[in-house]
Amino acid sequence: MEIPFTLRVSVSSDQGGRKYMEDVNQILVEPEPGEGELPWEEEEEEAEHGEEAESPEQAPAQNGAKAGGKSGQCVGFFAVFDGHGGREAAHFARDHLWGFIRKQKGFMSQDPEEVCTAIRKGFIACHHAMWKKLPEWPKTMTGLPSTSGTTASVVIIRGNKLYVAHVGDSGVVFGLKSGSKEMLKAVEVTQDHKPELPRERERIEGLGGSVINKSGVNRVVWKRPRLTHNGPVRRSTVIDQIPFLAVARALGDLWSYDFYSGEFVVSPEPDTSVHTIDPQTHKYIIIGSDGLWNMVSAQDAILLCQEQEKSYANGECGQSFSKILVNRALAQWRHRMLRADNTSAIVICISPQSEKPRCCATEELFINLSDSTHYNSQDMHFMSTSPCSTPPIKVINT
Repeated sequence: MEIPFTLRVSVSSDQGGRKYMEDVNQILVEPEPGEGELPWEEEEEEAEHGEEAESPEQAPAQNGAKAGGKSGQCVGFFAVFDGHGGREAAHFARDHLWGFIRKQKGFMSQDPEEVCTAIRKGFIACHHAMWKKLPEWPKTMTGLPSTSGTTASVVIIRGNKLYVAHVGDSGVVFGLKSGSKEMLKAVEVTQDHKPELPRERERIEGLGGSVINKSGVNRVVWKRPRLTHNGPVRRSTVIDQIPFLAVARALGDLWSYDFYSGEFVVSPEPDTSVHTIDPQTHKYIIIGSDGLWNMVSAQDAILLCQEQEKSYANGECGQSFSKILVNRALAQWRHRMLRADNTSAIVICISPQSEKPRCCATEELFINLSDSTHYNSQDMHFMSTSPCSTPPIKVINT
């Protein structure tokens, strides 16, 4: 039996010691699409009825009957994008990835495998849409097309189903209650797409690519014609092999297209998984960029959230879960005398709906997906005075 639950969400990000801020976060809540509202449904209806399809005069009344979603239920979309080579790919993913996922045939299916397939297709569609925008993106210092790319770690909650999809090394961690034990157990849901992983190296080399270790870091090689080369690339063209990217999958990185295989060496296809939410067991979901996970272990992150929850229970107001995690990561970067990476975290706290909601941090968002609520953190982002600060969060009363 499904147990109704509410979500308490916070997001935090910091530029760290980097010259640019390329992390982007997104929280989006919107009603499930109603019957007939998705593009592929319209196409199927036209194909089925042919010339008997409804006229424009008939459409408004029928569409009005279809609109409004499914019993007021909402879908929650939570994502961390860690850009590299420029912020263009991360911003494009923030603006468009959800739209590409949402409109895929099968996304609203009750079959989890069909939903996962639709999510994968949405990632790939977003990636190919970036290709069309490439001429508009800033060129590199050497005048070559943009090398911008981004990780993408996404959590989608619909009903009691939770879908996780990711490319790159921004990770997703669950905090689970294990039996009668008070301490929660951290479970790493995603595995970083590193080039040295056997399955990734095999895929890369199968496409004619290669992986080279440079200064202790394995990187996907950019096989680039020598900068002095002009004209079409031929077999006689001198190719420079540049150890370039430390992740094996990403959105963007269009430089990695292999003309012989017609595939991208840096793959845009995500790993996906599906989970059934039990608010008695699932307590926290953390989505973080590698700026967080390189400094804070999964178990430590969950324990920090649990400790803060106890402070809330005692009536002590303080920082949000995400802010605490980002601050701990930045402190660790400083302790190790390293220049801090861009660091981002989204923390989702799951509670049974029967529990009285409490909010001690000013940057938390309450979400009840059984209500017809609409929220998009991007709308709030434009109100932020600094591109490096955490986008403001508002409270939705449920």
